[in-house]
Amino acid sequence: MKLTNKDKNFWKNNGYLVVKNVLNEKQCQEFKKEAHRVAEKNITIIPNIYRKSKKFLSLCKNKKILQLADNLIGHRMIPIGDIFFFAKSGSNKESGSVPHQDNYAQKAEYGAFVACAVAFDDALEENGALRVYPGSHKLGEVKCNPKPNFIMNKKGQIIKALPIGNNCVVPKKFKNKEIIVEFKKGDIFFFHGHLIHYAKKNISRKLKFRRVIYLKLIKNGYAFWPGWNEKRALIDRDDFKSKMIIK
Repeated sequence: MKLTNKDKNFWKNNGYLVVKNVLNEKQCQEFKKEAHRVAEKNITIIPNIYRKSKKFLSLCKNKKILQLADNLIGHRMIPIGDIFFFAKSGSNKESGSVPHQDNYAQKAEYGAFVACAVAFDDALEENGALRVYPGSHKLGEVKCNPKPNFIMNKKGQIIKALPIGNNCVVPKKFKNKEIIVEFKKGDIFFFHGHLIHYAKKNISRKLKFRRVIYLKLIKNGYAFWPGWNEKRALIDRDDFKSKMIIK
């Protein structure tokens, strides 16, 4: 699977790109089942689910996804974490998100951080598909009014997610440019660390979930802030095999 020049130009101009059919139906079902196993009865956002699941660790190292990321950015991309959303309809444990830029938390150099959403359910307007402001990544870091994103218990576990994000002030010239990006299960969605985006809460009566994981990727050799809560860290891609020479 290779990206075209048209894909790369779209990314450059808009700050995001959908790549279709990266995972198949069976894989999507397996990841959903595994997420519910990890969550048990606490169906809410799970940061760094890969630390609780070898299956999700394998997704962070997925060769197809990482090769697409390398090709798109023109640099070797290294996974540094993830965050899983159930987006359950009517849930009081998730609240959607406010307009934000993901790089606010990573604090990486401009263009060094990229997120990749992997959809396990169809993401449609009615169940809270992502809304983006195309081209807003070119603004760099914008003004924001950050507020707490999570309510945690004494063990540091998330028991409720408040509206996620750093609450960006969307510039006037972009307010009428908002679009909804719908995609199907198995699709992936790359977006620039400075792209302004958000998602409304799932209130659909038909679509019970909008399960998705966001993989966090950094250019090899570039710095990022680990975060006191998430403690982001470099994840070995396991695609370099050393050759032992025996004399």
